[in-house]
Amino acid sequence: MPLVVPTPVPAYPPAPQPTDDRVTFSTKAFALAASYEPQRLAFNVALDQVYTNAQWAQAKALDAQNAATAAGQSANAANASRVAADTAVQDVRDAMDAIQAGPVASVMGRTGVVVGLVERSGPIYTKATSMADAPLGQWASYNDGTGAGADWPTTLTISCWNVFTFGTALRKTQRATQVLEGTQQGWTFERQLHDAAWSPWARVFTASAVIEQVKLHSNVSGAITCDPAAGSMHMVGMAGNLAINIPAPRAMGDQLTIRIYQTGSFSLTFGSNVALPVGATLPTLAFGEWLTVTLCTDNGLTKWFLFVAGRHAG
Repeated sequence: MPLVVPTPVPAYPPAPQPTDDRVTFSTKAFALAASYEPQRLAFNVALDQVYTNAQWAQAKALDAQNAATAAGQSANAANASRVAADTAVQDVRDAMDAIQAGPVASVMGRTGVVVGLVERSGPIYTKATSMADAPLGQWASYNDGTGAGADWPTTLTISCWNVFTFGTALRKTQRATQVLEGTQQGWTFERQLHDAAWSPWARVFTASAVIEQVKLHSNVSGAITCDPAAGSMHMVGMAGNLAINIPAPRAMGDQLTIRIYQTGSFSLTFGSNVALPVGATLPTLAFGEWLTVTLCTDNGLTKWFLFVAGRHAG
């Protein structure tokens, strides 16, 4: 409803005076009487306009009252937020005071005073301590200059491994990275604990460590198994007639390289799930010769396709 500008009410004509002569008195009286009706109508219009403006003023007053109420509520909410922020800040200050005062349990599982929120370095072990006994949920360092531990990833004589073990008591993942400068610097290995059994170490390939994992079979005869899970390359030294068995492929893309060294005049065969190229046979190895074969999977994941790479002198 808009604010209305009131219409001006016209003034009354002059009233007759006792001192007027008869003609003037009569003229003024008739003029005054004639003005009553227009004035009444003008007054009614003005009163309607005044009423309209009064309603407008009342509506604006109600809007102002509502705005004042909303402002009060916003002020209360802002004050509550300020109180909550003050409480949170105080909680952080109390926590910092408690951390600096100690003792507290750190994220690395240690207790004591944590100075400046910086963790101390992890424990340091030699080959006398198994990596399987590394503390759960924190880093540890394994250093030795006299040889490798029984369950270390490689057999370097001088090595330093940073080891991180995480998971639960019976379901662990362990990662070990070689630190010392040399051919294995940056090599990272990982293994898993299922209940009481650790899996073999598996090397994590990086741009600087794309070297195949090798499994050695020294001076073997009879039946042996070359499992790709133990390494993508197997080195086999024949000490008698030999039958090589290979487990079923793990997945499409599984592959294996086997290098076989002849130390006599022994025969060599492969299991029934290994297929040679059509019309091909395994070559006969002379003493001191190497035979290299590569194998890849078939589509049904039941057979290995064998390819003879060739023979080399030892």
